[in-house]
Amino acid sequence: MARGLLEPGSESAPFLEAAELRLSIPLRRLMLEGPPAELQATDRAQPAILFHSLALLEMLERRGAVVAAVAGHSLGEFAGLVAAHALDPLDALVAVQARGRAMAAAAPAGTGMAAVLGLDDDTVVRICGESDAVVAANFNAPGQVVISGTNQGLDQVSLLLQRAGAKRVIRLPVSGAFHSPLMAGAADAFRTPWERVHLARLDRPQVFNADGAVHEEPTEVRPLMVAQLTGPVRWTATVLRLQELGVDRFVEVGPGRTLSGLVKKILPGAVVHNIEDMEGLESYLRVAHAA
Repeated sequence: MARGLLEPGSESAPFLEAAELRLSIPLRRLMLEGPPAELQATDRAQPAILFHSLALLEMLERRGAVVAAVAGHSLGEFAGLVAAHALDPLDALVAVQARGRAMAAAAPAGTGMAAVLGLDDDTVVRICGESDAVVAANFNAPGQVVISGTNQGLDQVSLLLQRAGAKRVIRLPVSGAFHSPLMAGAADAFRTPWERVHLARLDRPQVFNADGAVHEEPTEVRPLMVAQLTGPVRWTATVLRLQELGVDRFVEVGPGRTLSGLVKKILPGAVVHNIEDMEGLESYLRVAHAA
């Protein structure tokens, strides 16, 4: 999918070379050849995903694309900060590498996450509240909530959710209980390297997962990026706030199409575009220029 961004001589080659030097990891080799286990390690996967998004974002800006407001889902908030010109792209990669290391080191054994389909947010929150080992972690769209906690707690809560009418409860292939209080150690470990990264005032609105609100001052944004490790991703609220700001065209930049699908579930009438490779980039630009 990202091959066109990784070939020598490609438009993104200078950025890739600088990223590899700054991170001291062979991003090109890992993304093209793997091995999968090495690429999927959190401190490798997060920079790889972010590089993919930032390389496409850089090309969009070079071609004159206008960004009115930004948002990201979890890791994607760092790409949002780059799009808002508050964070240098290489600094963003360094930050998420530190974030990945902190998450990998702090992830407690015997924990995980599960997707709950077919129940409203309030019901999921209420049932999770009956356990001291599980919380609602991602409010992704109406009828789609991810919960996070200990394996034992997830098993117990999953039964309660199914009895309450959940269509499915699906365990996710993740290595820890992300976006939950069980990641407090990761938040503590990430805070110091994140403080070292220069963060400027945002030059356009960014809606943040922590509260579904716009923040532009570094003094407000910096703690939010730490708090997201232990708090829920309020993606539904984030998308609805973008709509309130007047956003009528949503463009997902980076690998995959998950967020495009979630936006359509939240706002069925929304105009949504997906850019995950060069073909998608050129297709979007043709549509944008014709509009």
